[in-house]
Amino acid sequence: MIVVRALALLAMTIPAVASADPAPAWKVMSYNVNYANPDVKGTLDAIAAEDADVVLLQETDRGWQDALAKRFAKQYPHQAFRIHRRSAGGLAVLSKIAITSEALVPTPPEGWFPAQRVVIGGIQMLNVHLRPAVEGGSWIRGFQTTPPHRLEQIKAFWPTLAKNLPTLVAGDFNEDTYGTAVQFVETQGLARVPTTGPTTWRYERISDGKPFTLLAMNIDHVMLDAHLAATDARVLDAGASDHRPVVVTLTKK
Repeated sequence: MIVVRALALLAMTIPAVASADPAPAWKVMSYNVNYANPDVKGTLDAIAAEDADVVLLQETDRGWQDALAKRFAKQYPHQAFRIHRRSAGGLAVLSKIAITSEALVPTPPEGWFPAQRVVIGGIQMLNVHLRPAVEGGSWIRGFQTTPPHRLEQIKAFWPTLAKNLPTLVAGDFNEDTYGTAVQFVETQGLARVPTTGPTTWRYERISDGKPFTLLAMNIDHVMLDAHLAATDARVLDAGASDHRPVVVTLTKK
């Protein structure tokens, strides 16, 4: 199901001609908000404070959609939501810039979650949430068995992208920089933007009333093709999700 809020009509086809740049440089945030995150306000505050031009979100279920649409009606007048039967499969885009086109990209069954393709300011963006490294409830088994599913997933997404537009792929890859999906995107001519700051994801437990980190990894990535350049890239220690926001300032070459 899709809910789109925008000031202009969203075309559902790939445009042949890119629109004019909205600005010489602008910020894109990628953020998995965690559908089960109990601190909605804290997470919304983190998005609001960074004030990126475009926000690509993962794990947005109906509750998150309602909260985001209400909080950001003015700050982000262009919004597109895709709700999934799995709560963790929802995707959303918030933008200050008009969304030229938007479409859902289906996934192979073992990939679990679809992707969301948007064109904003003449840049094609693929918002992804790849298959988590879990199999039969086991993370240990999942780290060994799920890499082929993520590779199959990103390969299924790829033919839907236009060849004539600057391209950005961002989201929760659920794998580190050496993962099969990241490597596939690199073979297509895109490069991961290195970030400063903490890791993009951490697994925490509570001991003696205090949180401590059991595992921390960089599994959220922003990847750019040769038509785009990053002038700044940071992971923010903000929000209340198990993931942290990744913010990249980019320009067209």
